[in-house]
Amino acid sequence: MKIKNTLIILLASLSPAFAWAQEAANINIGLATIGGGLAGLGAAVGIGILGGRLLESVSRQPELEAKLKNNFFLAAGLTDAVPFIALVFSILVVLGVFG
Repeated sequence: MKIKNTLIILLASLSPAFAWAQEAANINIGLATIGGGLAGLGAAVGIGILGGRLLESVSRQPELEAKLKNNFFLAAGLTDAVPFIALVFSILVVLGVFG
């Protein structure tokens, strides 16, 4: 373990570009993680707002409950797809496909 750390320090001191690339990779991983978290948070807020509006609509017009539920589940499914797309892009950034 100590030899490995010494080798990394030696390579980093010999090649500033290597150290810079490692730091940039760590920043990309952090930014990808933050982006994925924000996408999940946005979807959760969006689905919460949709659910609240569904309850308001059903309380005003109970006869439209079935149609409103169908529209709610369609919108919730589309809203829920956004974090999964963001997750895929975050994984691609971490793996180095983008950037």
